[in-house]
Amino acid sequence: MTPAIVTEHLAHRYPSPRGDVHALRDVSLTIEPGEFFGLFGPNGAGKTTLIRILATLVIPTSGAAQVHGFDVLRQPDQVRALIGLVFSNENSFYGRLTGQQNLEFFAALQNLSGSAARRRIAELLALFDLTAAAHKPVQTYSTGMKQKLNVARALLHDPPVIFLDEPTKGMDVLTAETLRTLLRRELVERQHKTVLLTTHDLQEMEVLCDRVGILENGGLRAVGAPAALIREASASVVYRLEIVGRAPGLAEHLTHLPSVRSVRVASQTETTTVIDLTLTDAPGAELWSALAAHHVTLKRCAPKEDGLVTLLKQTALEDFRLTDRKEHG
Repeated sequence: MTPAIVTEHLAHRYPSPRGDVHALRDVSLTIEPGEFFGLFGPNGAGKTTLIRILATLVIPTSGAAQVHGFDVLRQPDQVRALIGLVFSNENSFYGRLTGQQNLEFFAALQNLSGSAARRRIAELLALFDLTAAAHKPVQTYSTGMKQKLNVARALLHDPPVIFLDEPTKGMDVLTAETLRTLLRRELVERQHKTVLLTTHDLQEMEVLCDRVGILENGGLRAVGAPAALIREASASVVYRLEIVGRAPGLAEHLTHLPSVRSVRVASQTETTTVIDLTLTDAPGAELWSALAAHHVTLKRCAPKEDGLVTLLKQTALEDFRLTDRKEHG
C-alpha cells in the first residue's frame, strides 16, 4: 500500500537579518493511510513549516515529499485534490455571510455545485452540530463554532488526508474535547482518513495520536507511540561532554554505543567541541573507551537538563501559558 505521506531528507531555510534560519533540518518520515499522526514540539520547532510544504504552500530548500505517491513540487494539483487543510484561528470566512453561504462558496471553489454540494454541506453541518447556526452570519459565531466550520470547509471535497495545525487552539475545554472526539472517531476510525495534527498539548497527543514525531529546532528528535515516547523520555538522561579541540568522527562513533539514544553536537570551535549525549544510564566504560580510541581530552562530563522529557514538559507548559493568557486576558 502506498504511504499517505512520505518526506525524505526534507529541509527548509529562509533568510533573516542575522543569517539563514533553518526551519526544517533533514526530516525523513513515513505516515501510513488511516493513521492519526501528531507533530509535537514548541513554537519554532518546524511543525507548521512541514505542513505548509506538504500542502504545496512552501517550497522546500532540499529533499522531497509525497502525498499518496504524488510529489508536492512536480504534481501540486494532484496533491491539493487529496488534502484538506485547517490552520488555527484562520480568518478565511466572510463574516457577513452565513455558515451555509460560506460553505457554498468554498464548495464552488472545489468544483462542487448543485444538489451534490447541498447534500455534502448538510452532512457536514450536522456532523459538526452547526445545523441550527447554518443561516446565521459567521461574525456571530464563537471561536469554537468558527473552528468547527473551518474543519467542515476542509472536508467539503472528502479528501483522504487532513492537515490540522493546532485545531483546538483558543477553544474552551468542553468544545476542544468535543472536536477531538469527533476527529478521532469520525475521521479516522469510521472514515479511515489520514490525519496529521500539530499540537503543544501533551494530553491531546496521548489521547488522539497513533504515533507522534517530536520536532526540536527543525529536526525530528524522536518518532513513536505517545506512551512509548513518554516512557523513553523518563528513562533517558542527557550528559554534556566538553572536549578539547574538534574531535572529528567522535559524534558518529558515539551513535553506535548501546547505551546512547541520541547524539547532538551543540557547538564546535578550534579549541572546544561540546556534545550532548542522551543515555539510558550513567556514563560507563564503553563511553570512556570510545573517547580513548579517539585520543581526545575530556574537559567535563555532567548531566544536562535538556532531555526528551524536558522538551515534552516545556512544550506542554508553553501551551498552558498560551491558553492561560487567552482565557484570562
